[in-house]
Amino acid sequence: GGGGGGGGRGGGAASSDDHDDDDGQQQQQQQTRQRLVASVLGTVERVNKLVSVVPASSGRYVGQVGDLVIGRVAAVGATRWRVNLAPSVRSAGCQTCRDAHLPLSGVDLPGGVQRIRTAEDARSMRTLFREGDPLSAEVQAVQQSDGALMLHTRSLRYGKLENGIMTSVPPGLVRRMRHHMCSLGDPIHVDLWIGCNGGIWIQRSIPKSWDGAETTATAAASDGVGNNKESSGSKGGGVGATDEDSAAPQAETLRRLRARHASTPVLPDERENIARVWNSVECLRLVHCLVTPENVRAVYEASEGAGMTVRDMLLPQNVVKATECMRT
Repeated sequence: GGGGGGGGRGGGAASSDDHDDDDGQQQQQQQTRQRLVASVLGTVERVNKLVSVVPASSGRYVGQVGDLVIGRVAAVGATRWRVNLAPSVRSAGCQTCRDAHLPLSGVDLPGGVQRIRTAEDARSMRTLFREGDPLSAEVQAVQQSDGALMLHTRSLRYGKLENGIMTSVPPGLVRRMRHHMCSLGDPIHVDLWIGCNGGIWIQRSIPKSWDGAETTATAAASDGVGNNKESSGSKGGGVGATDEDSAAPQAETLRRLRARHASTPVLPDERENIARVWNSVECLRLVHCLVTPENVRAVYEASEGAGMTVRDMLLPQNVVKATECMRT
């Protein structure tokens, strides 16, 4: 009986001491296997002892001073506008897109008047931008406390956007480039504005004939003003022209061009080109490729070369075919 008992233990029955030893080894292995696991997919960056992961496709736009952003006016406050940086319906509920603020002091007054803003200017803010108006602006400052963005439109390149179409892509598909406002050239004749926040504005290119006509009209108007100044200054011995006087006609020409663009209807062939560019941007978004002027033009030309109609460009098989050059 005793031999059987001893044989039983030698036959493989585990004792309590053996269990304690196994538990200790497992705990030691678990402690040695502890490591940091990133919650996002991206590239690891190391700076001294700081380890961080840059997401491959970030859904949040982190603004920097000088960025071009495209959004819509969400609300009009007492002395500032609140701008939604998720301008499309598709991303309207995106919690990662933070609103920005455009102060009254950050916009140009009608006629380019330079003066201190008054209470009357605050009461007439809706004559400049209303709720829902699309606009382009530049990031002027980033608040260190909460990361809020302060915008400005004190340039003729920025301001209210009219007679075009707006869309948006994830901010991770937009890289910072030298020029974010560009023309796709002949024979497309479409301008493409790519905001760093993922907002994209598409409009027809302003014809060169308009530029010449408005430049002539501005020059004629400035010559009349200059003659009046010369006659009034002749009594005092004459006054030379300043840099501001020479820059004023160019600014007035740009204002005239923007007003003419906003009031002139878009022709059917221009609408078709704009719609094809919009679909080209959408194709790049669907296959998660960078949205650059070169890529948009490549998809545009590939869709035309394959004989795709505008309405059929977003069919799954056509999206794959039109973006094949982007993925090889």
